[in-house]
Amino acid sequence: MSDDNPYVIPEMEPTLRKQIQECNWQVVNVTTPANYFHVLRRQIHREFRKPLIVMSPKNLLRHKDCKSNLSEFDDVQGHPGFDKQGTRFKRLIKDQNDHSDLEEGIRRLVLCSGKVYYELDEERKKISGKDIAICRVEQLCPFPYDLIKRELNRYPNAEIVWCQEEPMNMGAYHYIAPRLGTAMKALGRGGVDDVKYVGRAPSAATATGFYQMHVKEQTELVQKAVQPEPINYPF
Repeated sequence: MSDDNPYVIPEMEPTLRKQIQECNWQVVNVTTPANYFHVLRRQIHREFRKPLIVMSPKNLLRHKDCKSNLSEFDDVQGHPGFDKQGTRFKRLIKDQNDHSDLEEGIRRLVLCSGKVYYELDEERKKISGKDIAICRVEQLCPFPYDLIKRELNRYPNAEIVWCQEEPMNMGAYHYIAPRLGTAMKALGRGGVDDVKYVGRAPSAATATGFYQMHVKEQTELVQKAVQPEPINYPF
């Protein structure tokens, strides 16, 4: 339902805010308390109105890793976890492993959105996958082309993967894929056909209806996203 052109990268100058002015709405899937606070704060303080859709699930309210440092609220440098982005909404949260601006040794960049990030990060730690980077796309629409290009430049040798827990015909995949492909094409990194998909197969139902099957599918997709072998697309 978004009216932005997936094959044209819009003007991304932050002072002009042309992209958000020309898009019909905002869709976010935030994964930290600070980002939840800042997206609502941004909405209130803007001098224009644009519909905001927040898709974050309520189970993150009780997730042990879903927390924010004080520095993400008040921008005081003495607090642990100080980030130069400070008191802003982060449209994309970069990998949390303190990577430099150029990491040629990373073999896979996994892009995701929402709570599946925490499962991916846990699995990565379990297998000591230090050659895998995981970035969270917190704002799905308008698509953060500038930040996506920043991460693509950071990992020039990485396989590009979009991971979601929803079936392929649901979730954000069909919105993200052409826009991610456009960003990759602009940098000479291929196109939409080079975006590897990890997630559930297309389905007429939103869930299996059987808990054991749900857990099995969830475990398989998380393990596939961080597997040592290259991702076979689409399944």
